Amino acid sequence: MIDKSSPIPVYFQLKNDLVKKIAQGLWKPGECIASERELCEIYGVSRMTIRQAIGELVQEGVLTRLKGKGTFVCEQTVKQQDMMSFTEMIKQTGRELKTEVINFDVIDTPDDMQDIFMLDKVYKIERRRIVDGECIAVETVFIPVDYCGHINEEMLKGSLYKILENFGYSISNSTSSIVAADITDEVKEKFNTKENFPVLKMIGKTFANKNKLLFIEEALYRSDKFTLQVNISRREGEIL
Repeated sequence: MIDKSSPIPVYFQLKNDLVKKIAQGLWKPGECIASERELCEIYGVSRMTIRQAIGELVQEGVLTRLKGKGTFVCEQTVKQQDMMSFTEMIKQTGRELKTEVINFDVIDTPDDMQDIFMLDKVYKIERRRIVDGECIAVETVFIPVDYCGHINEEMLKGSLYKILENFGYSISNSTSSIVAADITDEVKEKFNTKENFPVLKMIGKTFANKNKLLFIEEALYRSDKFTLQVNISRREGEIL
């Protein structure tokens, strides 16, 4: 399992193998993994190497340490770090994504969007995003009909970004505002569940070529299953 002659660091090989075992279900969320002593015997490496691999997995949110009890597998969340479609994001994690189209209609442009789109009709698309059999997000998207050729419900079971790219758009950037949302009966119905859970509401605008607004999205995410990571860096020359 560990090739000590490889140019890949031993701790990194070990880290990847632990992730693989978790993905295969050897240790499930909430379960304690093998102890450091047991892992030393299994892999034939030092305790320092074991601690380095586990330490990185703790930092990445894959594992958690409980003092006096051991190291446990965390409940895994969908993590979004960069701008990419939900479909691309799930594909990178190797998890199974299913998209259910709840509603797909052509409607008059809502009053609060008429100054933004200045067009008569928009597609209103509402979809459930289901990861490994569990609904993680509900998206409602508004796209001017004039921006697209023919769209049908079957197409919407895939990536919306890909559909727009096929119509010649190059998606360049987006802006979003994020707030906490109440878990109402209506929200539970959208997620097709009766349980309570924390919810994030994200309202975003997605652009092509930096200035052409392609669509407006209102999305609800289960924040116990979805993590949005924001990376902020200081601009060169900026004075604090």
